[in-house]
Amino acid sequence: MLPLISVFKAEKAANDERPQATTVIQGKYVIQPFKSDSGKYELRNVPVILKPDGSIWHHGSLYLLSRASEYNPPSDQTLRSYAKGLVDYINTLAADQIDYLSTPTRKSLRPTYHYRAELEERINGNLLAVSTANSRISSVVNFYRWMKNRHDYHPTQDLWIEKKRYVRFSNSQGFSSGKEVTTTDLNIKQSQEINTGEYIVDGGKLYPYSEEQQRTLVKVLFEIQNTEMILSFLLALTSGARSLATYTLRTSDILDPDAVKGKEVAIQIGRHTTTDNKNNKKMNIYIPAWLNRLIYTYINSERYKRRVAKAGQPPEGAQYVFLTSHGNPFHISKGDMRRGQSQPIQEGYSVRKFISSRLQPALNKLESPFKFRFHNLRACFGMNLLEEKIKGLPPGSHLISRALGKVQQRMGHAHISTTERYLNYREDRELTFQAQSMFEQHLQNISENYVYS
Repeated sequence: MLPLISVFKAEKAANDERPQATTVIQGKYVIQPFKSDSGKYELRNVPVILKPDGSIWHHGSLYLLSRASEYNPPSDQTLRSYAKGLVDYINTLAADQIDYLSTPTRKSLRPTYHYRAELEERINGNLLAVSTANSRISSVVNFYRWMKNRHDYHPTQDLWIEKKRYVRFSNSQGFSSGKEVTTTDLNIKQSQEINTGEYIVDGGKLYPYSEEQQRTLVKVLFEIQNTEMILSFLLALTSGARSLATYTLRTSDILDPDAVKGKEVAIQIGRHTTTDNKNNKKMNIYIPAWLNRLIYTYINSERYKRRVAKAGQPPEGAQYVFLTSHGNPFHISKGDMRRGQSQPIQEGYSVRKFISSRLQPALNKLESPFKFRFHNLRACFGMNLLEEKIKGLPPGSHLISRALGKVQQRMGHAHISTTERYLNYREDRELTFQAQSMFEQHLQNISENYVYS
């Protein structure tokens, strides 16, 4: 049984079968928090899908609600990805006047196969990536698997053909294993892209900036004079932290400089902390003591206090280090109880806006312009750190493996093969990068001159 909820302000649904075609939308759709089946999770931000005519697609919305109600429910980000796939599906079918409940004898007219053909056309027109198309197909297949258990769904033909295959893989310890997976004939095959050495595969395609580009980037940042962007970019560049961790950092993570011993400050991120990390992986990032001091000075400044006054205290603890001028976090934590309750979920939009409207135009004016992505700062840190660890080591030295292990630990790579891609990138392109300690000294000098001059 699904909980009865108020899904929108205009009218209350009596049950999940109530027709919504005549609904007049008068305000925001609202879902009140409710408990998962386990009772451990308070569910928030569950999407509601609208048809092109503005009415609620009750089957699609109930599917999302059922996924949210599972014993161990997916995150609101995952639910939104499911919703996006289903929204595209129902919109595509509506445009072509195809009923998602129909199962005609002719295979090409069945909604799933029709949708697959539409996605293939977009791929051929370079409007869609194959991986995105298959992700949307997966959302559709999982939706119909749920539909098969409902009393009001009676398909007469198969919407896909399933097949099983055995997949082998290596775990994080390097041991080979395998498992049986179920695929469908809806899945669109893609040829494996050959990396020509222009990027590093590490949670996506990363393009490290050369030493000159890194120095230029920092120079341009200081010329723009946005304190929050300067400090957050420096944090990512000196720690390898992703955007998610950088912008969910809390004031409790920043130490009083007088209490710091050594040249670095270790910060725990991920599971059981208030700072998010990819896949909730628990690990340490390390920021230089001089940067900790600059951030400590910032969070005790009048500029920061004005932002905090607009923010309100997070219910689960310390305040975010980086806040917008309106007092909003640049990226709201997954565990923040205020997430999505009174405004759109903040997930880095303001940072991307700064990059597109201020930073990138400034970089485009340079004699040698280059494209900037925040995630590339992580690649810069990895290459700089690798340069420092292997500097002076002869090719083939057994000490290179030890150096790679240290870089792997700092980067939080589950597999050493990911770290080795940084070494391969350096060797294939015959590039050298600024050793991390030397580059940090440059960053410290320019930062302190900016702050204390």
